[in-house]
Amino acid sequence: MPRIDQQLSQLIQFNRPARAWHMPVAAGIAASLPIFLAASIGRWQDGLIASLGAMVFLNLPYQGSFLFRMVQLLACSFGFVACFSLGFIAQVIPVMTLPLLGFIGFWVAIFGRYFRLAPPAGVFMIISAALGMFLPSQVHQMPYFIGVLSLGCLVSGMIACVYTLVLMYQQRDHSSAPSFGYADDMIVNSSIVAIAIVLSVAIALMLDLPRPYWAAASCFVIITGISFQSIWIKQLQRLIGTALGMLVAWWVLSLNLSAWGVALAVMALVMIIETLVVRNYALAIVFVTPMTLLIAENGQVLETDHMQIILARFWDTLIGCLVGLVGGFVIHSPRLRPKLSAIDHSIRRRLHIL
Repeated sequence: MPRIDQQLSQLIQFNRPARAWHMPVAAGIAASLPIFLAASIGRWQDGLIASLGAMVFLNLPYQGSFLFRMVQLLACSFGFVACFSLGFIAQVIPVMTLPLLGFIGFWVAIFGRYFRLAPPAGVFMIISAALGMFLPSQVHQMPYFIGVLSLGCLVSGMIACVYTLVLMYQQRDHSSAPSFGYADDMIVNSSIVAIAIVLSVAIALMLDLPRPYWAAASCFVIITGISFQSIWIKQLQRLIGTALGMLVAWWVLSLNLSAWGVALAVMALVMIIETLVVRNYALAIVFVTPMTLLIAENGQVLETDHMQIILARFWDTLIGCLVGLVGGFVIHSPRLRPKLSAIDHSIRRRLHIL
């Protein structure tokens, strides 16, 4: 564990940008266009669900051929829709909530590790699944909502297609696709991730917190760090960023935005987040809080007590971070690592996985 002064320096460190200026612009357009389109026909709340699907744009790879990039984006889109659909099953059969969440968490972790997905990796898939479990809806509405999220993925995919063509033409980018395949201890690590996600949501449900899906998302983000040091730093950054983000969220929600205002706010927030996330994670999280509240709450946050929802987001995030920290310690513990590796090797041998 690094010294306190080293931890503080990493918390406030401002990295040099590693992406072009137009990527955040394209991401902002992709995330907000479904809301603009839905607002034009008076269904802006449906546009928020579609906007969640449009977040698949953030999984667009920037290496490899055009076909490789589009296929990976299509696979991620399928993941969004599948996770959202499985989430609705838990509404119909409530006893399946935690088992389904564990199943989804395991396969999302496997998918992200196998294809080497860059951040945010599968976090929006987890949010999609958890939102499907807790989004107030009737059975006859579920196919409609799944279709709306699918349309968001489609709109985002179209924008990603055009953006990639322009990008590859301008840069004459012929870089090879990143290699992917089975990584060491993938099965065991993904199982621990799934258990941690289930545990975080179970604790949130036991405490009767109204928005337990934030616990799942925060836990997934924290536990998938590449080392325990990065997990510890990211936990601190997420908690600090969420605490400050509560103030920004309160200010944004107090504006009583119209449908068009929500669309503009989502566009601006996504642009800011994608600009800052490669520079300072904690600063980006400050703006992630209001953005995710606007999208995931499906407009309810504009009609209810703002502070109640904002505080619920903080406590869920705290639970998710703490459980994710414990799970990360288990994954990266030098004492447990040999035993976990042996278990993973045994499973691979039985399943004939190279």
